[in-house]
Amino acid sequence: MGATNCPETPRQKMITMMYLVYTAMLALNVSAEVIQGFKSVGTAMHDSNKNIAAKLEDTYQNFDLAYQNSPDKVREMYERAQEIKNLSKEITAYIDSMECEFIGSKVASNLSYKDPGTKKEWDLMLRDENGKAIQENVRLALDSIGFAWFTDKQLEDNHAPAQFFIGGDVKNPDPKLGAIKIKNKLSEFINKVNTALGDDSSHVKMALNLSDGYNKEGELVPWEVLNFNEVITGAALVTLTRLKSETMNAEYDAVNMLYKKVSKGDKSFSNVAMISRPRSTYILQGGTYETKINVAAYDSKQKFKARINGQEITSGDSGTVIYRTVCNTLGPQRITGTAYVTSPDGGTEEYPINDVYFVAKPAGVVRLDGMQVVYAGLDNPITISAAGVDSRSLKPVIEGGQYKLTKQEGDGSYNLVPAAGSKKLTIHVDATIDGKTQRVGSQTVFVKDIPAPVIKVGGIESGGRIAKKELSANTVVTATKAKDFNLKIDNRLIRMVKMTVAIGAKEETVNSGRFNETIASMIRKATKGDKLVILAEVMMPDGKAQTVTYTATLK
Repeated sequence: MGATNCPETPRQKMITMMYLVYTAMLALNVSAEVIQGFKSVGTAMHDSNKNIAAKLEDTYQNFDLAYQNSPDKVREMYERAQEIKNLSKEITAYIDSMECEFIGSKVASNLSYKDPGTKKEWDLMLRDENGKAIQENVRLALDSIGFAWFTDKQLEDNHAPAQFFIGGDVKNPDPKLGAIKIKNKLSEFINKVNTALGDDSSHVKMALNLSDGYNKEGELVPWEVLNFNEVITGAALVTLTRLKSETMNAEYDAVNMLYKKVSKGDKSFSNVAMISRPRSTYILQGGTYETKINVAAYDSKQKFKARINGQEITSGDSGTVIYRTVCNTLGPQRITGTAYVTSPDGGTEEYPINDVYFVAKPAGVVRLDGMQVVYAGLDNPITISAAGVDSRSLKPVIEGGQYKLTKQEGDGSYNLVPAAGSKKLTIHVDATIDGKTQRVGSQTVFVKDIPAPVIKVGGIESGGRIAKKELSANTVVTATKAKDFNLKIDNRLIRMVKMTVAIGAKEETVNSGRFNETIASMIRKATKGDKLVILAEVMMPDGKAQTVTYTATLK
């Protein structure tokens, strides 16, 4: 079996998309439909890993046969392939062990499940009396049932992944735990595969990406935090399955590249496989699923025919069948078919085509990063997102009042400044998918005035007791933003317009926030127990004046 130059297998495409999809999903309230999506796609990916493992076995059998027939010709590439095989086996076994330990020790202690298809009842202990996973039982459950037996509650837990894989301190992940160990092993695997391939490494595209990335708050975080912190258990399990899939796909491409060098110039092959390369395996409702079908180990110029989901298609000049279908039905979908290939002896050989993809309903989300409301005249950070849609394809459309909207750094990040007098705004999320713009979500937010400021005489707040000495020494009355108000305000924009100061039966009005000589005289003549009352008119950054009362008792 050979490999085309820099191909992306269907699994690579699916895997690359899955991380972005599920990260975006986490911005939503986790619904039953989303959890079902994790179960369906996780099971499909688990089954897909079995298929790639079988194809790898076929490739290694071909390599073994070629080595037996021509040991001198094949030896160098064969030994490199065996090295890659051992590396991949080691890392996938480690990830598999971590997955089983995580499930058994943190997710489920036992399995009680009746398979609706086979009617078989499963009753397995997944954890021993010491709290340690019984890995062989967990592995049996995954291999036999997939992800279907997990309960929604188990998959919704957003604490277990971080505790198990990175520890309690997100800023300093524990290197003894699984996430950093997996990252280090994958990094070693990538380096050794590239070394084994030598100059040919540039022709093999590995989907494994260990780079740091931005979390939903727009902060740059390490790979281990990005993948295992603040994610639900369902997403963590899909991530582990994805990492195994990416490793095996890298192994598959690398070994086929080595085999291609061995078989260069050969005119026939003992095995043929159909390779499906979807543009994406996560499609929004109304979008288009597209996949390219090739015959591995055959001349790319040789044309062939295929029947896929009832459609008759003939390959183009590049030897590729392109299948497209509009996706209107939600949930997991399959494509099945047969490719009809002309064999070297002139006959026709048939090969099955199977692939899976998932169709989801568009769901745009507007997140208010500061509060649950927005405030007139202030910078209000907002973030828009939609599961499965690149943030660059999203656009906010706002109705209901005057405002200023500015794009910020970070995916889907904006700054919204409502005008004074606005009561509420409706923020729509429009997405451009396959060249068509559609509305995928809306949220109405209420616009509030800035909360009343805090008045202080010197550093003393309202409601307490104040000595005449302290009052005489602090002649400036200041106004600052409310204590629990999270949005940023430049306090220099909160200014005192005028105030009326009353001590006992006397009062004085000044057009500033500073005591004049009349007020100073009132303070000197005041006695213990007299009430100090200040009625302050304050101009806020939104252009509105607010009246605030300050009281204190002289001691």
